[in-house]
Amino acid sequence: MAYIKEEEINVIRQSADIVDIISSYLSVSKKGRNFVAVCPFHDDHSPSLVISQEKQIFNCFTCRTAGNVFRFVMLYENVDFVTAVKTVAEKIGYHLEIDASSNKTNDFEKELGLMDLAKKYFVNNINTSMGSDAKEYLAKRGITEDIIKEFEIGLSLPNKDNLYQILVNKNYSLEDIESLGLVNKYGLNVYDTFQNRIMIPITNLNGAVVGFTGRIFHQEDMAKYLNTKETKIFKKGHILFNYHNALRYIKEQRQVIIVEGNMDAIKVSASGIKNVIALMGVALSNEQIMVLKKLRVPIILMLDNDDAGLDATVKLGELLEKSGLEVLVVRLSGAKDPDEYIEAFGVPAFEEVIKHALKFLDFKLEYLKQNKNLHNMEDLIKYLKEVLESVKDKDDLTKEVIITKISKDYEVDASVLRKALGKENNSSSHLPPVEVQAPQKKSRYSLATDKILFGMMDNPAYISIYKNRLGYFKEKIERMLASEIVYYNNEHGSINVADFTNFIRDSKELYEKVNFLVSSNIERGITEEEFNNCIDIVLDEYLKSEIREIKEKIKNELDVNKKIALIAKLTELKKGSVENEGN
Repeated sequence: MAYIKEEEINVIRQSADIVDIISSYLSVSKKGRNFVAVCPFHDDHSPSLVISQEKQIFNCFTCRTAGNVFRFVMLYENVDFVTAVKTVAEKIGYHLEIDASSNKTNDFEKELGLMDLAKKYFVNNINTSMGSDAKEYLAKRGITEDIIKEFEIGLSLPNKDNLYQILVNKNYSLEDIESLGLVNKYGLNVYDTFQNRIMIPITNLNGAVVGFTGRIFHQEDMAKYLNTKETKIFKKGHILFNYHNALRYIKEQRQVIIVEGNMDAIKVSASGIKNVIALMGVALSNEQIMVLKKLRVPIILMLDNDDAGLDATVKLGELLEKSGLEVLVVRLSGAKDPDEYIEAFGVPAFEEVIKHALKFLDFKLEYLKQNKNLHNMEDLIKYLKEVLESVKDKDDLTKEVIITKISKDYEVDASVLRKALGKENNSSSHLPPVEVQAPQKKSRYSLATDKILFGMMDNPAYISIYKNRLGYFKEKIERMLASEIVYYNNEHGSINVADFTNFIRDSKELYEKVNFLVSSNIERGITEEEFNNCIDIVLDEYLKSEIREIKEKIKNELDVNKKIALIAKLTELKKGSVENEGN
């Protein structure tokens, strides 16, 4: 896999105006020296994202998200650093030179290359005369040539080991091929896992092929779908099918539709509704939830119209709402899944049901009525308790609206329901209350060290002052960062925050520290007087620390001569401390 040269990264960063790049994602307006926008990284209702054109960095003063142009693209599009650099280069029309000779290697470069070759083999098959039956089958299901190309749908042949022979001839070992689930070994014989099936590539979030779904198209005596087993590059909990293709449309439509199966996602996309992704099953991992949270859009759950799909809708909806996401639900009556619904009722009807998606709470209240006779006292009480349990964590207005509604519908005194809800809240907490502590205020010394470090990144002249007056930090992270700043300035002859951020990106600890410093100091520079005052504060703290240490040594020293020497040193240090205070 190719890598981008460090020099290219710096040129792209320096050529890209962070205001222009962020403006391609958000509505940006000028405010004083800086620009502001509604922050996309938290639930923001007034512009709290500040963009400094002068320093080429951004910061949200509410959620403390900060960094340079590449970090913004990484966070907004949920991509890795290299992809962010390529995205910025594309936006500014920069022809990117790729360094293919780099000695760096991707952990899974060989595996991803192998899967890409398998994909190309399957795609080639479907575009030969042998793929005519498969294409005819897909066409009957509304999958056009354009959709086949978009999803890179292919075909595995009936021959037992065609793919295996091709991959071996490309110098891949049996062990490598078998580990990715492309072949199975029985004794001395090796067979392709996928035979005579329509092949749908499964990609990771960055669009690299990591697995396949194989679907039968004229044999009814076999499993309809066959999926790649979990491998080192294919983990179901890390995948959202079609995410890479759908991301742009999700941002445009400001919502994402989640369906169960790959073919459902393809069929929905083929209908012209492109903001659709599919689960790899009916569960969601923490990793998948984090990806969905970063999209910052409402989620429409459109799972299969069977009991399993209904139960999964309830569980996933509750999970997503607890994660702070807005959830809507579509249940497709008259068809098992989106694929069948579109075939039976057409695209206009499908678009209409999306427009009328239910809020998850409304759906949940109807779901709770299932298998209950609400004219029966016991069932009614059970239902009301379940409703109150469902709204206990909602805001006060939502609780009041629901209480008022069910009070009217079922002729139950609203005050009784409020009282019951209060008891439910008290009794349903199985964990001890968590004591919320206010964030600790940073000490004068810590603030001074932060300003010194930011000042050194922001103004090369301050590096000389640091070296002459201070020269070191006692804390490891500050000492490491100062050392990197000095090194960078020596190597490049200058320094600025935006470029230095790229330089230390491989060290997570330093990278996060730099972005924290940006978030604390973006709006104003640090004057030379302020910088020197901060160094005075640090030196004074070091002096006081040394005094405390010597006092402790005097207390424990038994040798009289050594104790006298320590007392003399202490007197000298105290004198210096008094002189500093006087200054």
